[in-house]
Amino acid sequence: MLVKHALTVFGRHWPLLDMDVVARQVGPGVVFLLFDHSFLGRGVIMHCVTPVEPLLQCVSHTIFYQSNIPPLVPKFILRAECIQFERDVMIWNNKKYISKPLLVKEDSAIQKHRRWFSQFYSDNSPRLRYQHNTLDF
Repeated sequence: MLVKHALTVFGRHWPLLDMDVVARQVGPGVVFLLFDHSFLGRGVIMHCVTPVEPLLQCVSHTIFYQSNIPPLVPKFILRAECIQFERDVMIWNNKKYISKPLLVKEDSAIQKHRRWFSQFYSDNSPRLRYQHNTLDF
């Protein structure tokens, strides 16, 4: 998947920092973000998600960067990526699974991703059971 990154500060676009990022998910818990920028260099960010218990995961972000770039550059890029990730957590914490969602043609990637992701589950995979008759969360 190709992701376009752009930086806007106080409504002003900084085109020097525009970057194309290739995202590659290689399993349910590993994602690689590969980027190459003429000024900032190239590198890879690896996201690893490890289940700890139901509804709790441990997430690590690791960056691999070319050695001739000052360390401040990959630190800045990784911090920016972590901020984006943290913003997504609120969305994930409030999501609901709908087995057959109504999708438009432009959402075809969602259905394709669901089919791909289903290969990691079997009929014997543990399932989270909700109790609807309690006030405990």
